[in-house]
Amino acid sequence: MTSSFRPVVALAALCAVLFLAAGPRPSFAETSAGLRVGLGIDPDQVLVGGQVNLDALSEHVYIVPSAEAGFGDDAFTLSFNGDVQYRFDVQGSVRPYAGGGLTLFYYDLDEGRGDDTELGVAVLGGIFFGRAEGNPMFVEAKAGIGDIPEWKIMFGINF
Repeated sequence: MTSSFRPVVALAALCAVLFLAAGPRPSFAETSAGLRVGLGIDPDQVLVGGQVNLDALSEHVYIVPSAEAGFGDDAFTLSFNGDVQYRFDVQGSVRPYAGGGLTLFYYDLDEGRGDDTELGVAVLGGIFFGRAEGNPMFVEAKAGIGDIPEWKIMFGINF
């Protein structure tokens, strides 16, 4: 992928995320979407993306697919994540969750040094804060296993 083509890919990914976040949702479903930003470690990058919170599989288990574009550390990256979250049953405005999932990770090194796609596994933990019935925000830490980013620290909001 040429470096002049990267902004087009990033813009297309951002438009897709915004479309998912602003799109119509059935009134009976608990499906929502959100935006996420953060930092990645190894490679060291700034990340921006979105997620979809699908209906619960069971009382506390949710599938949360997400995607992020990463900029920095002499590379452009795309990360597609299929995470499963267990949301703990607690009262109050701070609600923890834990989980894991698969990550498909694409990276394109600057200056024509090549590109590659890797598949890895990640474990994660985080907290929701704010009102559950409003637009809850979250902070999440994710550790990658395999040839994917070692760590991601994300902040986001759900709509």
